[in-house]
Amino acid sequence: MIQDQGAGKSALRSQLRSARKHRDLGAISQLDSRISGHILDALETIAITPVSVIAAYVAMPHEPPINVLRSQLREMGCTVIIPIVSGDELMWADDGNEEHWMRNTFGTLEPDPRGALSSSQALPSCTAIIVPAQAMSPSGFRLGQGKGFYDRALTKIAGLERPPLIIGVTYESEFLSEVPTEEHDIPVDVSVTESTVRWF
Repeated sequence: MIQDQGAGKSALRSQLRSARKHRDLGAISQLDSRISGHILDALETIAITPVSVIAAYVAMPHEPPINVLRSQLREMGCTVIIPIVSGDELMWADDGNEEHWMRNTFGTLEPDPRGALSSSQALPSCTAIIVPAQAMSPSGFRLGQGKGFYDRALTKIAGLERPPLIIGVTYESEFLSEVPTEEHDIPVDVSVTESTVRWF
């Protein structure tokens, strides 16, 4: 059964990656504004303040972008942290000027790793954690890239009395009636697409 779910995930990832590659890249800036606006709507329900720490991400090629959101949160005075791949784990560093950032092996821009914090150090203090996904189910389960980085990172907030709000981001066409899941998968609290916000 577990093997079936794993195979189902791999097949679905291949299908979704192919679809993403055929998206109209000319519409990316518009999609960014719409997705970022919906995430802000979700964040307003938990009353973020200038002292809030928000974990966000820099989109990989073809992932839903949230650059507008990152900029707006920083303008509001929030601390925005961005993941850095370190072995099998994610480290976290402050967001900011990407001019001198480096690309990792996945082609994603990353902040300077000096002073970066581990997931166990950074994530419990977050008000919200925004995670990219390739697909989302009506139960709040996300399909990731298959490397397990976010699943491992999110275990660091398990059992907290007031855990961060977890927001999963996909395109609307990737909100599916069913997504293969395994025991280690951690559901999100909110799904955001360019079209809407869904709470679970």
